[in-house]
Amino acid sequence: MTTTEATDLNAARRAYTPKADIAEAKRNYGYDMARFLKYSSTQEINPDPAALAAFLSSAAHSLEKGLTMEIPRAGFGQSKIPAILAAIDELERSGHKSYATRGARGCIHAYVRFHDERNLPLPTQLESELRAFAADTGDHEFPGGSVTLTRQEIEDATDFDYGRFIQTRRSIRHFTGEPVSPDVIHNAVTHALKSPRVCNRESRRVYAAYEPELRNHVLSYHHGNRGFGHKLGAVLVVTVDLREFDMIGERNQGWIDGGLFAMSLMYALHAARLGTCPLNWSEDWEHDQVFRNEFNIPDNEVIITLIGVGHIPETIEVAASPAPTADVVLSLISLR
Repeated sequence: MTTTEATDLNAARRAYTPKADIAEAKRNYGYDMARFLKYSSTQEINPDPAALAAFLSSAAHSLEKGLTMEIPRAGFGQSKIPAILAAIDELERSGHKSYATRGARGCIHAYVRFHDERNLPLPTQLESELRAFAADTGDHEFPGGSVTLTRQEIEDATDFDYGRFIQTRRSIRHFTGEPVSPDVIHNAVTHALKSPRVCNRESRRVYAAYEPELRNHVLSYHHGNRGFGHKLGAVLVVTVDLREFDMIGERNQGWIDGGLFAMSLMYALHAARLGTCPLNWSEDWEHDQVFRNEFNIPDNEVIITLIGVGHIPETIEVAASPAPTADVVLSLISLR
């Protein structure tokens, strides 16, 4: 390659993806950092009930993990129990019962039952309080703790051609224009909620637009749907609530949990025989703020991606999107 050719190629690459200088990079990272530090409990404890519920889910999950261990150990996780009980009480007294309080109650009940069924002693200093709390649940059934899953159940549920399923999930850009049922979206979100999230904290959120005028208005803020966006049946905006995080090591966790959820959501919609096209939100801070100013996206949430959803015609063209083989991607980790 000659110097001229290299220069022309670099110019083409620069025009394709305009570059940012250090000042612009700092503005964008600063925009993300300010939001994370403001709403997470990284610097100061966020007093919002949502943040307390996230703490409760995380702490209760530490007990849940102990309940699933192959070799039982008496009194595991006892250092977390006083805070779990206090958080349940605070949330319930302030009128903020939720899946987090119900799950934590179920977890405490299971914790007591776990010890009793195995003739293991409960932590002496907590026994009376734990038994009183467990008894207070009465005949109510609360989720939380552990559930039994058999290998046969897994084998039965996975008795299908997964390779064929994932190979037919493509980014679709041909749609019929038919409306998408909100019930189908609701069902897909229900399935997608099974995707992993850090310490059981529920940070994932989805905003849906079905009505054509609103849907197209949302799409007007995204530059990658030209030529097919007008035929979508729904547009989804996936976000993550930063109030759910509480340490600096989780500064990128929202995008991880949100990305896992978004992929699970697209697989769920694929299983419902709908086409999807992820519309990435790789936007700078200014465009992100413009979008937020137009739509009711809470400031404590980060936008992960948009997803276009629609019904598929009988025959469609999709991008070949060649990918490397697993041998290129997979390798053994080694010491330096």
